[in-house]
This record gives sequence, structure tokens and C-alpha cells, in this order.
Amino acid sequence: MDKQPEATQTIIFDDMVLEKIAGKTASEVDGVLSLQGNLIDNLSDRLTESDRPQSGVDIELDDQQKTVAIELDAILEYGKRAEEIVTKVTSKITSAVTTMTGYRVTEVKLRVKDMLTKDEWQQRQQSSRSKKKKDD
Repeated sequence: MDKQPEATQTIIFDDMVLEKIAGKTASEVDGVLSLQGNLIDNLSDRLTESDRPQSGVDIELDDQQKTVAIELDAILEYGKRAEEIVTKVTSKITSAVTTMTGYRVTEVKLRVKDMLTKDEWQQRQQSSRSKKKKDD
């Protein structure tokens, strides 16, 4: 019997998939209240009802090297140590991305946009929901 040559396999991940993995993973870390996108992300969030876990996440992807650098814009919980939060975020994102995609995370950069208490965050969320209902 002639042995068939094995077919080559290639898998390429869209940027949005890696952004989603990073965004969902970071959002699960204690001390991260929210990831905040840029002005365009924020406007599109207001216009759609969909959950956008990739909002506030930018990546630099190298498919050839299978590496990714990740930048996050976040609101952190006031009173928590930012250094500890970024360490946990980096560890969890690195693990999740590597496990799900096989890509290597070369950098995680966390830009802190604001620090709020949980009460301030909840008030902001309620105000945002009320405004959204009013606009509908």
C-alpha cells in the first residue's frame, strides 16, 4: 500500500478572536471593573445591544512567529494594588491565549483610565443604563 503524504494544516486567528480572549479573561480578574475602548468603540457600544468583550483591547499579532502583544485600557477598583492586578491579568491572559491558540504572548500593557470604588462603578452603570433606556 502506498502511504499518502500528510496534509499540511494551518490555522490563523483573526485579531478579534485574540482580543475577545484577552478581554473576557481580563474582565474575570478581581480589581478590573471594566475595559474601556476608544471613542469609536464607545459610540458603537451605545448603538448596539451586543456584548463586546474586545472593547478596550488592542493587539499586535505576528502570525508567522505566532506571537501577540496585548494592550488593555481599563478601569480598576479603587484601593486595590494596580501592580497585583496587572500581574494577575498578565498571567491569566498568557495562559488563556496559549491554551486556546498556541500563540505566545510577548507583552501585556495595562493602561489605567480610571480608578473607582465599587459603589461609584455601580452608580455609573445604573446611570448609563437609565440613559440608554431613555434614548430608546
